[in-house]
Amino acid sequence: MTNIIKILDSSNHISVDGIGNMLGISKVAVCKQIKILKQIGYNIESCTKGYKLIQDKKLFNEFEIESKLNKNLNVCKIIKYYKELPSTQITVKALAQKNFDEGTVVIAEKQTSGYGRIKRVWSSNPGGLWFSILLKPFLHTQESSKLALILSIALKHTFDLYNIDSKIKWPNDIFINNKKIAGIIIEMSADQNVINWIVAGIGININNKLPKEIQETSVSLKEIVNKKIDRTEFICEFFINFEKLYNSFQKEGLKQFFKEYNDNLLYKNKRVLIDTGYTLIDGINLGIDENGMLIINTENKLKKIISGTLREYKK
Repeated sequence: MTNIIKILDSSNHISVDGIGNMLGISKVAVCKQIKILKQIGYNIESCTKGYKLIQDKKLFNEFEIESKLNKNLNVCKIIKYYKELPSTQITVKALAQKNFDEGTVVIAEKQTSGYGRIKRVWSSNPGGLWFSILLKPFLHTQESSKLALILSIALKHTFDLYNIDSKIKWPNDIFINNKKIAGIIIEMSADQNVINWIVAGIGININNKLPKEIQETSVSLKEIVNKKIDRTEFICEFFINFEKLYNSFQKEGLKQFFKEYNDNLLYKNKRVLIDTGYTLIDGINLGIDENGMLIINTENKLKKIISGTLREYKK
C-alpha cells in the first residue's frame, strides 16, 4: 500500500496500466488497492487520464508512517494500526507469544483498557499516540528496567523537535510544565535470566482531549504549542531517535546515557518520596547512577532504588 500511495501522490494522473507496470501487479490488484485506500479515507481523484491522490487532509495510519520513515528500522519493521483495541500492550504480548519478529509495532487510535505501570488506567482517547513495540534485546533480565530510561531519552529528543523543554520523571514518565505528557511501561518474558522478549508500551498525549479529572496534572502537546500536531511526523521522529539509542545501548550499556538522563531529570536535587511497594523512602533525589539505580540521600545514608513510584515531597 505504501508504494501505491507514493505513486498516486505525484503531480500527474497515472493510469491503472502505469501503476501496474511500476508495481509489477495486475490491473485487478491495482483497482483493489485503490478501493481499499478510498475506504480508509484517502481522497483519490479519477479521470480519463487515470488516478491521483489529493492531499486535502492528513491521515494517520501504518501506510503514512511507512512512507514518512522511508527507511528500514529494527525497532519498526511491521506496523499494525487499529481504530480501537482494548490495549496495544496486550495485543503485542500475544504476538510475542506467537514468535513475531522484533520491531513489530501495534498502534491504536483508541484504547478501551489502556494501562500503565502497576496496572494504572491510562486515558486513551482518539488523537493521542498509543502504541507498543516488540523488542528482543540481548540483555540480562536485570538490564530490562534500563530500557525504560532509554525510551525516556528517546521521547525527550522527540519533544525537542518542537522546541519544548521536557523533563524525565523517574523512572518512565515525561513531564512538561510540571504536567505529565507521556508514560512508558515495560513488560517481558524471560527464562533463566535471559530475556525472550520485551514489550514496551508508550502513551503520549498529542491532540487528544484530556478528561477533566486529570487536566490539572496532565497536558497534551497540542495545548502546549497551540496547534494540531502531525502525529505521523512525531512517531517517525521517535522511532528514528529510539533506533539510534537502542543500538548504542545494546553495544555499550547505559553508562553513556546516564549523564544526559540526570541533566533532564525532574525533581533533581529536590526532596521526594519513593513508594517501592513495601516501604516509603523520603530523601533528596540525586539522580541515577551508571547502572540505572536511583540514588536517594536520606537522613541516615544513600539508598539505591531499582523501581518504585516517585512524587515530589509536599508539606
